[in-house]
Amino acid sequence: MVTAISAATLWFVSRIIDIFVSWRRRRNERLNLIRALFAEVDFNTKDLYIFVEMSTALDQIEARFNADKDAVIHVTDAHHTLIYTSNVGQLHYLDDRLAARLVHFYGLLDKIKAQIDGTHQPSFKAVTASGKLAVVKGLFENVRECEAIGKEVLEEFSATYPKLTLTRMAREVVDIRQR
Repeated sequence: MVTAISAATLWFVSRIIDIFVSWRRRRNERLNLIRALFAEVDFNTKDLYIFVEMSTALDQIEARFNADKDAVIHVTDAHHTLIYTSNVGQLHYLDDRLAARLVHFYGLLDKIKAQIDGTHQPSFKAVTASGKLAVVKGLFENVRECEAIGKEVLEEFSATYPKLTLTRMAREVVDIRQR
């Protein structure tokens, strides 16, 4: 009888330990996902800011398009989405509003990528100067909107998870524009 009670007690205690260890592992995975997503949104938001700040002024782009009908813009797209795309199935770990804002942010990043890819198509050369300028203006509008949403998402991360003390990385903006 004592052996049976001891065995049952040991089994019960081991189950409680297993539940605790499992809960702690899931909690750590969730917190690591939150930190990683914050860092990725921070990096992309800073890149969007740099894009706007370091881009040639729209009036100069318009003059170039008017002067040369074959002119195209050279824009590269290097947004980082590995954390988000690898963990999209884990967004249920996040607050619902924050998850929705993340989807919006990354959706705009995809739209920006599609717009940039469109400027690299041979057919872009055939577009009128005003049409090219409209594409560039649309790209700039989406970049500004995405940057603003990125900032809001970062603030919401910090407000929703204050115990994580999430902070933005400082990155120096290097001006490499031709003068």
